[in-house]
Amino acid sequence: MMELAKGAVRMDGPSSATLRGLLVRALAVTALIPAVIHFAVAGEHFSEYWAFGVFMLVVAWLQLAWAIGLLVRPSRLVIAAGGLLNAGVVAVYIVTRTAGDVVGPDPHDVEPVGFGDAFCTACEVLLVVGVAVLLVRSLRRPVPQGWATAAVAGTAALGAVLLSVSLVDGGSEMVMSMGSDDAPGSASTAAAASMNGMAGMTSAALSLPTDSPAGPVTTSMGDMDMAGMQMVTSPCTAAPTAAEQAATVKLVNETWAADKKYRSLALAKADGFAPITPSGAAVVHYLSPANYARAAAGAPVIDPDAPQSLVYANTPEGAVLVAVMYLDPANNTSTPQPGGCLTQWHVHTNLCFGPAGTVVGITHPDCAPGTTHRPTPPMMHVWFAPIPGGPTAVDAPDRQVVRAAELVGGPHNGTA
Repeated sequence: MMELAKGAVRMDGPSSATLRGLLVRALAVTALIPAVIHFAVAGEHFSEYWAFGVFMLVVAWLQLAWAIGLLVRPSRLVIAAGGLLNAGVVAVYIVTRTAGDVVGPDPHDVEPVGFGDAFCTACEVLLVVGVAVLLVRSLRRPVPQGWATAAVAGTAALGAVLLSVSLVDGGSEMVMSMGSDDAPGSASTAAAASMNGMAGMTSAALSLPTDSPAGPVTTSMGDMDMAGMQMVTSPCTAAPTAAEQAATVKLVNETWAADKKYRSLALAKADGFAPITPSGAAVVHYLSPANYARAAAGAPVIDPDAPQSLVYANTPEGAVLVAVMYLDPANNTSTPQPGGCLTQWHVHTNLCFGPAGTVVGITHPDCAPGTTHRPTPPMMHVWFAPIPGGPTAVDAPDRQVVRAAELVGGPHNGTA
């Protein structure tokens, strides 16, 4: 091999039949996997928050450029830069899966761990380890060229298979839940089963116009794969009759007509509504103790003139009324469903309640001392913000609700 000037760093190119050259090529191939995954999820992340999408694109291009750099000029500087890049991405992943997003519409929202993102991170960890080995070991041992080629080809084949599983299984989100909440019979599995039933109960052409800013009622019921949520009736697969469709539209229109006045947060507070989930959060639920007591005493659970709960989303412009939430204090398992499967009820099973009966957090996996864990009463939303599924969608992630609230806006309110 040609001798370099004194003090220069001698590097084997990717074509060198040495352990170093083999590792360089393997890292270049591996770096393409997280680059592809980040390109795939960039669009979805842009829809969540512009900074998330920009981050994904920047990381994807840098990882792609690094892979090319390894093949063209694998200098110590190039190798070290890739190590720092991927270590930083792994650190961001750990923070978003433990502390939350830190920035964006819901900075405290902890991201779920899925197959695709976990596989992507595993590749990045391998890249960091490989870089460390390259920087501290010479690896000049020669290897047969054929063996080296086969090893790199095998790495590429295995990576391609796992990458395909990630992309096909999870789509753009690439989330195949691996948590305990997705075990058979769990809340999120039950919710997903109900969602699947809704998806198949009628044709995709169902679209029932309403007066609500949430738009028409459709068969798509939003993101139902949510941990800690369980459907009261699951699965619900019966196609709604013409009468049930008409009853659904009537319920939505009457609820909007009676309760759109509560777009004013001040009026809601004056009428006795008070927050029962932490104020200042992305989405805050308000309860009317008087209306709740009426329902507990036998008054109709669904009464647009006396809703038990209001839901507000905190946006940069202030709190926006996004839904009325009907609650069944009796915890019935046969709550009224005027719209059949278009008007479903659910409960939350992972909440911790403080001494005053307000929600103070979620189980991790247990509630903090001094708080109690119990299921919520059955609840049903009538939405005033355009989330997937329309006004009677079962539920939606907080981030999605905030984005929908920003679309409809409202009168100037403070923070809910």
